[in-house]
Amino acid sequence: MNFIKSVGGKILAFIFSHKVYAILTVAVLIGTGYYFYHRAHATAKITYQTATVAKGMLSSYVSGSGNLIVSNSAAINPSVSGTVSRLAVEVGDKVTKGQFLFYINSSDSDTSVAKAYSSYKQALQQVESARTKLLQDQQSLANLSGNSAVLKAASSVQQANQQVESAYASLLQAENDYNVLYAKYQADPTSVTTSELTISAQKIDVAEASYDSAKQSLTTARAAYNQELGNVDANLSIAKQQVTASEASLSAAESSANSALAEYDNQKETSSKRYVTATIAGTITEVNIKNGDEVSGSTGSTSQQSTSSSSSGSTSSSTSSTSSSSNGSILIEDFSSLKANIAINETDISKVAKDQKATLTLDAITDLTLTGKVTKIAQKGTNTQNVITYDVTIGIDSIDTRLRPEMTISADITTEVKQDVLYVSSSAVKTDSSGGQYVQVMKNGIPETVSVTIGISNDTDTEITSGLSEGDTVVTQTISAQPTSQSTTRQGGAGVRIPGL
Repeated sequence: MNFIKSVGGKILAFIFSHKVYAILTVAVLIGTGYYFYHRAHATAKITYQTATVAKGMLSSYVSGSGNLIVSNSAAINPSVSGTVSRLAVEVGDKVTKGQFLFYINSSDSDTSVAKAYSSYKQALQQVESARTKLLQDQQSLANLSGNSAVLKAASSVQQANQQVESAYASLLQAENDYNVLYAKYQADPTSVTTSELTISAQKIDVAEASYDSAKQSLTTARAAYNQELGNVDANLSIAKQQVTASEASLSAAESSANSALAEYDNQKETSSKRYVTATIAGTITEVNIKNGDEVSGSTGSTSQQSTSSSSSGSTSSSTSSTSSSSNGSILIEDFSSLKANIAINETDISKVAKDQKATLTLDAITDLTLTGKVTKIAQKGTNTQNVITYDVTIGIDSIDTRLRPEMTISADITTEVKQDVLYVSSSAVKTDSSGGQYVQVMKNGIPETVSVTIGISNDTDTEITSGLSEGDTVVTQTISAQPTSQSTTRQGGAGVRIPGL
């Protein structure tokens, strides 16, 4: 306390003894205070950014993002069991429908085909034996009757039988030719064309038709012969009964042959499924097998949508799932069927309709802009962290070769277009406390508030249906330029110093 009194006394003594210094010090302090007070309360300079009310076309749109998907793909699974060999494709290859993919080695299938063919040949031999027996019985009956009409009818039966035998020989030859060609194809699929196999199979069909026609002619001749026999004396009844029995035997043999042929055809069809081919044209995007792998025959498809069986030895399906992954041996995707699957917020989905046009951009290909239109709108939404969105599918007008499934894509879907309307920058339109819209119009350099009615809008512009005229200048942004404070401080101490302290 005594120290403070001592220092205070010294200061007072100094002031009274140095009045000039004291006056200068007070003046400096007052001037400095005024300067900083003025700087702190200086009026900010305000400037305005403006835009002009224009007239023309205005579009509104909703935006969303998603991924590219393929609407046509096939998961290839072999329908027979065995060992994979001759794998002919790899990821990235382009294939056509029906193109060979891989082969399934199956000794069981070879055995089944050979067994069925042997049974079929035996059945045909039994048919021919029964037919020969019938012919002999018919000839015996004719000889016993001595009736010229019966003999003539018997001759007709014999001629018809010869035609049947000739047709049968042609059928066997056609079958043999096809089997030789098919064996060659099995050894090397590239040595025989599909067209050659088809033509050879068609020859079998023609031969079978001729064979059937000849049998029908023989049946007709037999009927005529039997009619003539009806007039023969009862003494020939035993011979007639023998003919009847032989005809029944032939009919049974023919029935057995037909069953054996059906089984043979079935085994051939099953065997042909070892040659697995592409069910659609497209690009190989997955190969989940290799030569030497053991596979089990499948009658189903990994897709959750439609499934179709194919005689090419595989089962496949088309799908528009957003994920192109599958459990198939091979996945083929048709890139020409690429579409955009876009998620649209629940607040905007009511504005979207089929056939609306869209503009598409991709993060991966920044120099590419695509066009398309809405083809499908999901009726059920998806909840992701309490955000509800609806999937919208957009067909692409022109597929660029750089596009790939699963690429991220953004879309602007045009929901409404108006011609010859007034519009301003959306940043000029503001909302008051009551929910009404207004803008500030520059008049003589001063902004005046004007109430407006708005129509459609997008991210940049808003339609004005009343309140403004074309050419009006409106405020889009107000800028306040605050003064910057500057001070100069000498290095090493304060700007004012009292001498003697």
